Amino acid sequence: MDSDDSQEGTGRVLGEEWFPVGEVSVESMRERIPGIDYPPTNRIHVWFARRPLIASRAAIASSLFPVGIDRRIVLKTLAIPHDRDVVGAHEEVLRAKAEKRKIKSPFDWPQAYKVPIGEDIHRMLQQSGIDHPVILDPFSGGGSIPLEATRLGLDVVANDLNPVAYFCLKGTVEYPARFGTRLIPEVRAFCEKVHREAKAELEEYYPSGPHEEVYSYLWARTIRCPQCGLTIPLSPNWWIARTDKNKTAIRVISGIDSDTCTFEILEDPENAGYDPDCGTVSKGGAICPRCTSTIDGDAIKTEAQAGRMGHQLYCVCTKIPRSRGRGKTWVFRAPTEEEMFALDRLGDLDSDRLTALKAKGLIPSEEIIPGSKTREPINYGMPHWSGLFNPRQLLAHATYMEKYLEAKQGLFSILTPGTDEWEFATAVATYGAMVFDSCVNYNSIQGRWHSGRTVIVGAMDMQAFPFRWSYAEWNQIVKDAGYEWAVEKTIDSLTELIALMPETSGNATIINADAQALPCEPKSIDVIVTDPPYSNNVMYAEVSDFFYVWLKRLVGDLFPVQFSEEQTNKTDEAVANPARFKGIKKGQAKNLADQDYAAKMEASFREMHRVLKDDGVLCVMFTHRKAEAWEGLAEALMNAGFSLQSSWPVHTEPGEKFGKANKGALKVTVLLYCRKRENHRPGRWEDVVEEIRHTASYKVEEYSQNGITGPDLLVSVYGPALGKFSEYYPVKDVTGAVRGVGDALAIVAQVVNEYLTGDVQGADMETLAYLNLLRIAHGVTLEYDLARVSTVFGGNTSLEAMDVRGGSGLVKKTGSKVKILTAKERFAEGVLDPHRPQTFSNLIDVVHAALILYEQEGLGSVSRILEETGKDTRDAGVISVLQAITTAGEGGSADLVSEARIASALLEALGQTPSGVGRSGERITHWI
Repeated sequence: MDSDDSQEGTGRVLGEEWFPVGEVSVESMRERIPGIDYPPTNRIHVWFARRPLIASRAAIASSLFPVGIDRRIVLKTLAIPHDRDVVGAHEEVLRAKAEKRKIKSPFDWPQAYKVPIGEDIHRMLQQSGIDHPVILDPFSGGGSIPLEATRLGLDVVANDLNPVAYFCLKGTVEYPARFGTRLIPEVRAFCEKVHREAKAELEEYYPSGPHEEVYSYLWARTIRCPQCGLTIPLSPNWWIARTDKNKTAIRVISGIDSDTCTFEILEDPENAGYDPDCGTVSKGGAICPRCTSTIDGDAIKTEAQAGRMGHQLYCVCTKIPRSRGRGKTWVFRAPTEEEMFALDRLGDLDSDRLTALKAKGLIPSEEIIPGSKTREPINYGMPHWSGLFNPRQLLAHATYMEKYLEAKQGLFSILTPGTDEWEFATAVATYGAMVFDSCVNYNSIQGRWHSGRTVIVGAMDMQAFPFRWSYAEWNQIVKDAGYEWAVEKTIDSLTELIALMPETSGNATIINADAQALPCEPKSIDVIVTDPPYSNNVMYAEVSDFFYVWLKRLVGDLFPVQFSEEQTNKTDEAVANPARFKGIKKGQAKNLADQDYAAKMEASFREMHRVLKDDGVLCVMFTHRKAEAWEGLAEALMNAGFSLQSSWPVHTEPGEKFGKANKGALKVTVLLYCRKRENHRPGRWEDVVEEIRHTASYKVEEYSQNGITGPDLLVSVYGPALGKFSEYYPVKDVTGAVRGVGDALAIVAQVVNEYLTGDVQGADMETLAYLNLLRIAHGVTLEYDLARVSTVFGGNTSLEAMDVRGGSGLVKKTGSKVKILTAKERFAEGVLDPHRPQTFSNLIDVVHAALILYEQEGLGSVSRILEETGKDTRDAGVISVLQAITTAGEGGSADLVSEARIASALLEALGQTPSGVGRSGERITHWI
């Protein structure tokens, strides 16, 4: 594993100097386009916040390839064609989408992640200067990074603290490469045996009529009305199908002769004068459909905790053969007497059948541990994990588990532990457990019915456990759905994973350890590529307990160390979870949680520093662009002994334009390349700031020439600029005060913002800040943090100084969002009077006043106001600001487009040629 001494310290890797941002972004987004299969890693088993495969491969390859490598080789390694305009093809699709026209796909090459990786790629990587490099991912999660490392022929150590993630890694990374296609028939045979035997015992509980197949059951939770005694079925709406071709809904019928509601199926609710959006739940409370009294949310929780909340089946979703042509069509109906009798036989958890299964330990009895994502079930009377399933769902899962355990016993009956055949049987059982977990995900009272798609959405859709007023149950034994669908999904995913593996793959070592204490020798790792958890984004341990309590019973004997505890390890997990500090005031608990997270991340980075070779590379994938997040990450890295070298933003969500993201909410994964800091050079802030400014200015020019712009440009420059800061960390000023990462980021923001507005002549800083917001947002609304860094121009510019409350009235902050006000909106807010030039405080005030006057009164009034403010119709500042407004309107919101058109018309009236929306030839009368 040692590198060749002659190669040590010979130079920088590609990712420190260059990265194919546009190409990798496009291919990452192509992995997530609706209508095209997601990668098999995303389908084989639920895990959270998986990174795109192609972004992961690019991160690894760019950590190994030397700077001088032919970039065509880089693109070949990523299976991206070097002779196509990849970014241009993406932009063509976006234009067609915006114009609502269909085009032939410009992508005449396969999705990059699907292309087999040849031995020639392995050889090129081996020639990168490191002999048999070893890759480490300390936070492997769903396995994107280690999978791509093995596909590149590299040895990888994949670690995760969470046992469910460890289980996923075995099935995603290790077993497909190790056992290959011989797994497929054995997994299928194993699952078919389980299904055949479980189905025989469950059929009586899933009756169906002639010529129909029952797929789903729609349920409402119920409480008793304290005023009239009606059992109220709870649902925020009563839609069953809400598609272009099908509008079907439920009407709740509450009579005076019974305290139980009945239900009517309406195939055309609008024609019947019925609004299905008027449910029995509103703002967390209930509305009685009979007496119209309301029950507040606290009273509902009290009833639920007292065990007085029930379930009522209100619709059965079936399919029958089409009368014409092939295929089946949906038929929604009320439950039959036979179906109700089957449910009555189960009764509740005390029924004989369920009691027997519970006695065998096949039903999870563990209490739900109160946490940030697990409070709601407890609040609504479900303190145990078994409470997230109705009696028939529990019966189905426990019966399938019973048959799974019997089949597993037969699988291992003549095998010897530790042999290859034993490990192969373990792999087969692992995929059988993955099938089971798919059923658990889609068959609980956390599943919801999606009326727009007429499908069940799984419990893990939210990565939390919000209370479901109504829920969907699936028929686990129906043909081609239920368990059979879960089997096909798992086998299809496994087949694709095996197909992705090259003839000679790298060796994957899967470990289950704390990232703060890795079982690796010092300086034994060549490259670390990792996507660490971020703050409170996902509470992995809390949420994965949903699967853990079942997996412990399914495969706990196969993985005894990983599944030895009652539930997952929440103490050592690196997330900011205020629930761990219960009993402390809310604000203090959050602060303690943030501090706990920061300490654990720093300890994890220190451990990475310990195991990484001195000339090794650390690449951190970072999914947040907030300045405060950057501060925390950068400080943790620098305290751990790393220096930052470069940062590259990769877009991961379809429908984005590079440099311009919807409402300022960037869906990017930032790749941050780091090295061990070689020596400590104390520096004074007054000197260091000039180096930061110089580095930022140089990188702004370089990256913008490579097509990086807008918020992406800011994120890209963060890395190298902070790298300069990290060389002198910690930095003090002449007074002895320590200057932090935030101070360095402010300098970077100022350099980037000044560059982005360099085309605007003669404008004051506040006007530049306003125009930069328009360009960054590509609309009129963006997130506060992005708005804040986009208004850094030095001097006194700030969001607060621009706000309608106490400022110049250019923006309006509402919660975590910032709305950029157009001229009309400022006039409506009363912060701009175009007839009082003495109140103008900046150039944008003059331009906004001119826009209002031109629309309302004409060019004469514009000339007058310009003269009164010391301008004229040829003023360079006025003209350049108007031009900036016209270009900011391209593809923006309706308000911004409207303002851009007025600006274009005014420019023409002033004898200028507009460069953006409403180009030359349009008159104001064309659209006013």
